[in-house]
Amino acid sequence: MPLPAPLRPLRCNNPDCTLPEEGRCARLSEFPEPLADCVDLARATDATAVTQETPTAPWSGRALIPAEVERLLWNAPVRLVAVVGPRSAGKTTLLTSFFLQLANGQRGAFPYRFASSLTLHSLRDLAKKADDWSGKPSDNIVDHTVIADELRPSSFLHLGLRPEKAEDDRHIDLILTDLPGEWFTAWSGHVNDINQQRLSFIQRCDAFILLANAGALMAEGGGIVDTETSLLIRRIADATQDVTPRPPLALVFSQFDRVIQDIEPPAVPAERTHPRAWARLGQRSRRTWIAFDQAQHAGLPCDVFAASAFPQRMSDGQPVGVLEPFIYAMQHADNRQPGAPLEFPIPKDARGLTTLRRWREPT
Repeated sequence: MPLPAPLRPLRCNNPDCTLPEEGRCARLSEFPEPLADCVDLARATDATAVTQETPTAPWSGRALIPAEVERLLWNAPVRLVAVVGPRSAGKTTLLTSFFLQLANGQRGAFPYRFASSLTLHSLRDLAKKADDWSGKPSDNIVDHTVIADELRPSSFLHLGLRPEKAEDDRHIDLILTDLPGEWFTAWSGHVNDINQQRLSFIQRCDAFILLANAGALMAEGGGIVDTETSLLIRRIADATQDVTPRPPLALVFSQFDRVIQDIEPPAVPAERTHPRAWARLGQRSRRTWIAFDQAQHAGLPCDVFAASAFPQRMSDGQPVGVLEPFIYAMQHADNRQPGAPLEFPIPKDARGLTTLRRWREPT
């Protein structure tokens, strides 16, 4: 006997649709009533589809939307790291290289092993594009990040991590932002309702990795990159001034292979936070260093790194310095102490289970 129409399983031709699994339509802005209006959505036409249906995961495997991230943030432990920077700073490229190193077991001093990912399809697509890169600096390694639907942006990548010690069986959710640089530039220049809504997660972040394109800083017009980076540092410091404890900020000079012929990164870690140690790059990023020093004096933990995510094609060379800012971010995030638990007063006439809390009060 065939099932009535409302009980037949839903199927959708849109690969990003989560309505069959989670009850949310990927095109809700176009179809307020997706069951009645969506042209991609349909129910199985016969009963055999019910018995032969392939089980589907409750996630799409692509970039997470804010609502999915919000659910993950209720888990423990979870780390939210914002990878920020102006347009073409190399944010998505750095994320791709970081994923590839962990997936290949090349984690160096990073204290976690790759275990899973809810956004494996997106990460796989990024890895494929990086593998197809010609090796020419003029060609994009990965596509520029563009958010198609600003009402429900898919803008977060996920990595499931296991501690390096086998006896520690925790599964840690690491959420990484993958947003357009234009959004961060707009947010740093003017905080309005739209910009605040786009980046409403900022105060929840456990760490920030801020990228500044070293090649662009050294090139003609590098003053624009310097100004945009300095404004972002100040905006991050202002946005987290009431957060306790303060999340760390890792300033990363990305695409450092473009300037390595003229500038050597500081050999001593203690010298990294001094602009003189970066020679001409320190001179070209004067505004960035002023904002960096101000953020440090305001109590924001800060450090500086140099990285080359893809100095050559994947088959010809290895990334340099990619893991270090993530190690710094995770070490600080792991050491952050959670806030004190909320204490609610017990009414004097309390009865039942509520009275069991009295044993915690001093006598």
